[in-house]
Amino acid sequence: MSGLQSRSTAAFALGLLLSGPALAQASTEKLPDIGPPARVPEGAPPGMHHIDRLALRTHAYWLADDARNGRQTASPGQLATAKYVANYFKSLGLKGLGDRRGFYQYYPIERLEISKSTGLSFGKTKITDGFAVLHASKSDKLTASGAFSYCGNGAEMSGSLKGRIPVITLSGRTRGGVAGDLQALQRYAQIAKKLDKANAKAGIVCLLDDGGSLANALNYRGLLRDHGVMAYKRFDRPIVKVPLMVLSAEASKLLLAHMGITVDPESGEHADDGKKKAKGKLTIQIKAVRKAKASNVIAVLQGKNKKLEAVVISAHHDHVGTRIDGDRFNGADDNASGTSALLEIAEAFARCKERPARSIVFLSVSGEELGLWGSAYYADHPTWPKDRITANINIDMIGRAGRRDEKILMQITPSHEHQKYSSIVKNAVTTGAQFGIEFTSGDTYYRRSDHYNFAKLGIPVVFFCDGEHPDYHQVTDHADKLDYAAMEAITRLAYWTAWQTADAKGKPKELGRQSDW
Repeated sequence: MSGLQSRSTAAFALGLLLSGPALAQASTEKLPDIGPPARVPEGAPPGMHHIDRLALRTHAYWLADDARNGRQTASPGQLATAKYVANYFKSLGLKGLGDRRGFYQYYPIERLEISKSTGLSFGKTKITDGFAVLHASKSDKLTASGAFSYCGNGAEMSGSLKGRIPVITLSGRTRGGVAGDLQALQRYAQIAKKLDKANAKAGIVCLLDDGGSLANALNYRGLLRDHGVMAYKRFDRPIVKVPLMVLSAEASKLLLAHMGITVDPESGEHADDGKKKAKGKLTIQIKAVRKAKASNVIAVLQGKNKKLEAVVISAHHDHVGTRIDGDRFNGADDNASGTSALLEIAEAFARCKERPARSIVFLSVSGEELGLWGSAYYADHPTWPKDRITANINIDMIGRAGRRDEKILMQITPSHEHQKYSSIVKNAVTTGAQFGIEFTSGDTYYRRSDHYNFAKLGIPVVFFCDGEHPDYHQVTDHADKLDYAAMEAITRLAYWTAWQTADAKGKPKELGRQSDW
């Protein structure tokens, strides 16, 4: 994109902010210089120059801003993001392909929420925020009043806890990443199982550190003030036998001080100053919202002479919300990077005077982080006939590509080692060399992003991804860590792949497993 078009992208973002709530937008003028757009390779399809790193950065900073509050599906932040995408598509002159041919496609979800009455009180203190609830059923409703009973780290509990409010402290950080989050959920389940055997109605878990998986895991299975537990088609089975209220480190300090308990956050060793009669009141009430909705955003550019067939380009715009301590999971790489690419690809197609033979469908989905919900709904309720979708190009996490000897290192699936390897992937790998992109197998992610719901329909797919890194699903996934020069190259490659697929005489062919690319 030229400098003028980059300014128009920034103006669009600012205009959207001024017309809506006061949502902060980082000024690109204060950001480090990332250089001019790279030269467009020879033989590239028309319109590629409209994709540039400055515009990608403008989108990414807006999408990954704290004001989005982590873009949890069906949250105000995700709805604002959907509006941003829809308005951008509209500004490009694209046509809506959602419900009643607007830009939005809504799908039904159920949601469990914590009521306003849920909280903890002791002495003169009332804790109404800074906690999460792990529910034991969809209709948890309880009030527990009485003495607190300190149970250490929950490893050993003896005797009955009936009529008391058990308090467990967890110190230290579990291992990072998705594996650490799963480990944390298992820890909570173990604690709840022991509390159930001790006849406790519920339990309080005090976190001594908000920075690890013990806190992060709550965004997947816990109910927080800013979002609840959601289900598409059916709820996951609760992981705990009795409800747990998990307190942030700040809230935990208040409760432990009231109890006269001092815990070393590193060793977990505690001292008790003898306040054996500390009392309080715990209230947990859950309500079900059975007619909630989530949304995808869909637009279309009509093709030239094979316009009844279409190539779908997709990216998810949701992420995992706000952590128990109020820190946001900004999801800059996952997946503000892919959404930014989708918007720039849409702009390149829309501003180009030429059109490929087939139509292009731009699909921005939500619910990916919750189980590929948005794309699953689209696959079941396509707004373009599924038998006329020739391919899906999916973009999810392209901002943290590796570098080696001036090469951009990316992953792609289905690779040549996969039975669903096809000509669309083969062509993408070959074309990638013109951008200095070197691909390795990303088959470990074949079932983990939205392309999979197209693949299940027998539609050829290609998925661009940089793989997991230390900031994956962490609150440290910020926009200032993205490699915008690499994003520009990868986005241009995705555009070239889409154009080539849409303009080809024939459809992509399945090649099966091969010895090399």
